[in-house]
Parts: sequence; structure tokens; C-alpha cells
Amino acid sequence: MTATLVRLAFAGIRRRLLASALTILLAGAAAATIVLSLEVGATARDPWQRTFTAANGAHVLANVSSEADARAIASLPGVAERDDAVPAALAGIVGATDRLQVAGIGSPAHINKPVPIEGSTLPGDGIVLERSFADALGLRVGTTLRITTTGDPIELPIVGTAISPSQPRYPRQNPGLAWVSRATLEQVQPDSNRWRWTESIRLTDPAAAPAFAERAVASSPPGTTSVQTWKEQRAEALRDAEPARLILTTYTIVLLVVVFAVVAILVSARAGAQYREIGLLKAVGFTPRQVTAVFAIESAVLGLVAVLIGFAVGVVLAPRLAATSLETMLGSPTTAASPWHLLVASCPVLLVLVGSASSATRRSTRFTALQAIRAGAPTPAGRSRLARLIGRASLPVPLSLGLKDLLARRHRAFRLAGAIAVTGAAVVFALSMQASLDARPPGEASDVPKELPALVYSLDAVLLLITATTLVAVALVSVRERIRDYGVLKAVGLTPGQITSSLVSAHAVLAAVAGILSIPVGIALYVIVYGIAGGSSEDRVIAPWWWLVLVPAGGVLMVILATILPARSATRISTADALRYE
Repeated sequence: MTATLVRLAFAGIRRRLLASALTILLAGAAAATIVLSLEVGATARDPWQRTFTAANGAHVLANVSSEADARAIASLPGVAERDDAVPAALAGIVGATDRLQVAGIGSPAHINKPVPIEGSTLPGDGIVLERSFADALGLRVGTTLRITTTGDPIELPIVGTAISPSQPRYPRQNPGLAWVSRATLEQVQPDSNRWRWTESIRLTDPAAAPAFAERAVASSPPGTTSVQTWKEQRAEALRDAEPARLILTTYTIVLLVVVFAVVAILVSARAGAQYREIGLLKAVGFTPRQVTAVFAIESAVLGLVAVLIGFAVGVVLAPRLAATSLETMLGSPTTAASPWHLLVASCPVLLVLVGSASSATRRSTRFTALQAIRAGAPTPAGRSRLARLIGRASLPVPLSLGLKDLLARRHRAFRLAGAIAVTGAAVVFALSMQASLDARPPGEASDVPKELPALVYSLDAVLLLITATTLVAVALVSVRERIRDYGVLKAVGLTPGQITSSLVSAHAVLAAVAGILSIPVGIALYVIVYGIAGGSSEDRVIAPWWWLVLVPAGGVLMVILATILPARSATRISTADALRYE
């Protein structure tokens, strides 16, 4: 019996190639976002490790208030190698609001040393800037930088750029970092009591870094010492992937909602088209559960194909999304494909596909074999209260007929409206994100990775493509189901234009309602994600109303373009052929 169910499922896949391709596209997109969210952080681990090795990175960094405290920490048991403590002071940049932590190097560093990118790492009478800080402000080697002091500003030539494994990307790590000579530091801040000292330590056992850090804090005056282990440095550096991971998680949920709605529409349409065949299966002994299993197996097979495609796409794209972290690391992000990520991606995708197919099919198998064999097509559901209200309203005949036809399959209409509304909410989310970015004061560096807006727009484009394809598929299904009715309408005098209008206008009304609902849903989604990302409510900006109005208008236009060709195809069939259509 199992072999029979599998054969029937594969036969269904071959018969419905458009629906099968759409299911793979939907599920593959969801799987790809899951894989991307899992892979994007791991791809930067190797570049950070290369940077840590090149810098002879510190297993523990201790930031203290005096040189004596730094020496005391360096004398604790377990230290394998130490460097002279490095003093630092805060400085401003003339003509800018950006702040800079200026570290005074007395002799070439051996631990946690700056890794050269361009020019020299020996400042001399100039200054070496951390690369992400220099890039954010558009500063180049060979130019000069005016920084504030306790007296008059001083001009320093930029002699090089460098990176450090302990310094995350600017402006996420603010203030920025620069290296100068000890003499220059004394010019910036002559009062050494206002300096902070950093002691870089390598341990005999790197795994003991957390315990050593606790001893370091305990050995210093309360509230004067902060420490950072090498694992904490790595975690902080890899946090650049967190915004992308949050966006990908959000869009994964959105895609899975759309997948559930669209697959349910496609499966229920196929079950309706095979009404008599299902009746015959029940007549030869198939139970409703076994009939449901055929559709569930079909969806699961398509889901497995989609997950494999999505996994491959996610693995390839993940290093590109991690490109922002390159500003503070050596080398390129590496591909870190993990079979566990394939398993994690497959679980939610297959559960949604199988669950959607099962829920849609159960409703379509509630009839006897005799009913199916006699009728040949499912009996239309009774008119809903909304359909009766539309019937009483003074609407144009094509619109009234179209709405009544659409609401005759209520579940399909609600699922389609849900898919359109969720897609519109994603667009509202993107518009609000762009409004927040545009509200940033001119000249202020953004801590939002430049790849993030591109990621959001790309995911919105995928959602719009999926929704448009779904609309075409649903319109084709609706036309196929209503061909005989269209023949009757032509026989009683409706023109081809009116028949086309009945299908297009009804779906346009549905899209308008869904588009209006998508605005508050999208705003709520943006507020939630903005809060999770740590943004303050004072800085949050919602897209202006004239942007938001474009969402339902664009949804209606998309629906018209997606449904007009299938609708016109229905009018090309002669009345006699339409009335004989099975």
C-alpha cells in the first residue's frame, strides 16, 4: 500500500508541474533564509582567527585605571607572555562629532599588535587609524587629521591603517581606535591620571581565560577594571552578523506563513480537480487518511528537493552577507557548510508543507465515493453572509459575479488575502527601515551594515515574485474551475470584457483589502524587530503615509497584471466548448 501511495504522489507531481515548481520555489526560498541565518555567523570565524594569529592576540585584555594595576594583573599565576601596558585617552575630531580612543605606543607591541593594512603601523609623529574607522569617515593614508586636545587642536598625518582582533567594526564599537606615539598622546591628554591602561596577556592555558579574568578583577580596586577574554573578543567581532541573522529569521517566518497559505491553496485546488478520482480511490478501499497521505507525500518530496536547493543557495550566499566583517579581519569569509544546518532547515519547511497539505486535503475528502462518482466535481459551498451582502449591494454585474465566485471558496480567498497581506507587511517593514536610515543626521556614520538594506530589498523582491506567481497560478485554477460557468455567462449575454473584468476586479478588491491590512501588520512587525535589535523608541522612524499608501496601490496593480492574461484566456473558448467542458 505504501508503494501505491508513493506512485500516486509522484504521478501528481508530474501532472501539476506549475504547482510543483511554485512549491519548490516557495519552500526553497524559506530553506535558503534558514541556512543563511545559520551560516552567516560561522563564515567569519576563520578570518577572525587569522587576524588573532597575525596580531599575536591576547587571551585576556585588562583595562585598568593605572599602570601599577596593570603590572599587578600581569604578575598573576598562569601568565605565559605579557606586553607593556598601553595608555589611551579619548579625543575628538575637529569638525566632526566622532570620538576616538588614542592609544600611545611606547615601543613596538608584541601582543595584540595592530595588523597592518595600508602604510605603517609605527605612528612616529603621525597617527595610525583602525581601518573601519577610517573607512566610515572617508579618511585615507597621506592626508591629515585634526584632533582636539586640552589646548589647541593638533594636526597629525595619517601614516597607515590597521586592524585589531579586539576592536569590532566602527561605529558599532564607538569610539573608534587609533595608535599614536607616547609623545603624541601626552600632547592630546597631558594629565596621565586621566589615561586608561590596557594590559595584553597570553596564558599558558587559553581555556583558563575566564578564571584568570575573574582573578584579575578580584585583585584590582572595585569598579576600576574591565576584562575581555579571547572568546569574548571573537563573539563581539562576530556580532556584525546579528542584524542579518535577525532579518533572515523575520523573513523566514514571513516566508513560512506564505508557504502554508499558498501550498494549501494549490493542494485544495488539485484535490477539487481530482474529485472523481478521489472518489474512485475511496471506492477501491482507500481511507480518507490514505488519500491525505498521497498529497502529504507529494508535498514532502517537493520539500526535500526545495531544501537541497535552498541549502546550496544559502551556503553560497552566506560569505557575501558576512562581507561587512572584513573591515576588521584578514582574508575573506569562508564557506562553512554543515550537515546539521541542512537538517535544521528541513524540519520547519517539511512540517509546514506536510501540515498545509494535510489540512487542505482533509477538508476536500469529506464526501462519499458515490457522491464523487455521480457529481464529478465538488458541490459549491453555501453562500456566506458576506456573499449574500454583496448580492444585495448595488455593484456592477462583473464585480458582483467575481466577488461571489471568489467567496464561494472562502478558504482559498482568505489564504490568498493572507499571503498578499504578509507580503505587503514585508514591504512596509522595508520602507520603515529605509525611513529610519534616511533620518540619520548628515555625515553621521551608520552602524547598519551596508549589505543589510540590500538583503531586505532582495528578500522583498523574492516575496513579490512568489506572490505574483501564486496569483497567476490561482487565476489559472479559477479559470479552469469556472470555464463552464463562463460559457453560461456568455450564452446569456455577457461580453468577453465583462467576464475578464469579473475575475480581475474581484481579485483586485481582495488585494486592496489585504494591502490596507498589511500596513498596521508591517508597522507592528517593524516595531517588534527594531526593539529586538536594541533600537530606542526615540530613534525609531515609521515610513511616511505617502510611502505607505503605495503598498495597497502596488498590490492592486500587481494583482491586475498577474490575473488579466489568465482571465482573457477564459474568453477565447467558444461557448459550445465551454458548456461541454469537464
